[in-house]
Order: sequence, then structure tokens, then C-alpha cells
Amino acid sequence: MTRTAGAVTIGQTPRADLLEPLLARLPADVEVVEVGALDPLGPHDLPKGGGGAHPLTTRLRDGGPVTLDEAFLAPLVQAALDEAERRGATTTLLLCAGGFPDVRARGVLVHPFDAAVAELRALAAVRIAVVVPIEAQVSPSERKWRAAGFDPVVIVGSPPALDAVTGISAEVLDYVGHSAADVAALRAALTVPLIDLGEAGAAAAAARFR
Repeated sequence: MTRTAGAVTIGQTPRADLLEPLLARLPADVEVVEVGALDPLGPHDLPKGGGGAHPLTTRLRDGGPVTLDEAFLAPLVQAALDEAERRGATTTLLLCAGGFPDVRARGVLVHPFDAAVAELRALAAVRIAVVVPIEAQVSPSERKWRAAGFDPVVIVGSPPALDAVTGISAEVLDYVGHSAADVAALRAALTVPLIDLGEAGAAAAAARFR
């Protein structure tokens, strides 16, 4: 019998690049239902200016980048999750580094941030270097990692790069969407463990189907 996993992006689908880490880890009998929070919207439906208290970056169907606040996206993510579950998803992976604490699932919703926190705690990591893609995410990222019990040094890097940060026990790519090649290259160059939110979320979601 075919089982169904959900994949919800905060942008528009299709996003084969975001699905790759999940597809690589799922058993062959699991089908993936992909839904985008912005799928029902056109460019004129998006707020002007972007940003906000919790800015998140994503892409539209034409490949164009967009930055939107988590508060604007939250009800759209909820609707996308509801649609994935309506189509049979029992476990859904949120393809975003944002928290979305008010989004609720009938089944299981996997947050990459929570999955990364679990991996870091297993490593007993405290002081961490955190890489975000844009300057506007530095303060929100620092707040969320401190709230989770870590001592973060937040760096802006795209492609991800590590500045000279001493005394860290792990590095975190606080973004879902880095290519496997970029992650592998950075991991090979580091002397500390590297946690990529995209990989962490995919591994946690795939584990629900073992």
C-alpha cells in the first residue's frame, strides 16, 4: 500500500530542489504531495516591501525571489498543510526555517528548526555559528536560537561561508534550500559538525516512515 508524505513550501510549487533531500531519504513506497503556500496567489496579491519582524525568503513559480513576513505567510501555510493532509499526507515536512508556532496539523508536522535543535542537543552543542541568507534575518535568527538554549554567532552568507569564529561546537545553515553539493563542500571544509536545516527536516520526516 502506498503511503503519503506532505511537503509544504512557503513559496510556489514545483520546487524540486527543496524536495530532493526528502525524496533521497524516503522509502520507495512513499508518495510525496507537494503544496505551496503561495500557489493560489499572483504577484499582485503579495504585500509590497516584504520584510517584517520575521522575514523569510522564498521563490515564486517563475523563479523570482520574494521576502515575506512569517505573520503574512502563517495562514497560507496552514491552508497548504490542510490541503496536503486532505490529499492523504500523514506526516508533512515544512520546507522552511521559520517557526510557524500557530500552524497545526491533524497528523505530524515536521519543523526543520526543531529537527536541527534535536541534532544539536544530541551533540551537546552550545556555542554555534549560524549562517542566514540575508541581513534582515540576523536578529530574528539570533533570538530563536537563544530561546532554544544556544549561544549563537549569526553570519550572513550566500553561498554559505564560515567567517573566523572561535570556540564554536557546530555550524548551522539556518535556511532550507542549500544544494546538496554546497552542503557537502562546506562540511568537508569544517572541523566541527555541520547541521543543515533542509537535511535535518528531511531526515526527521523520513524517519516517520521507517
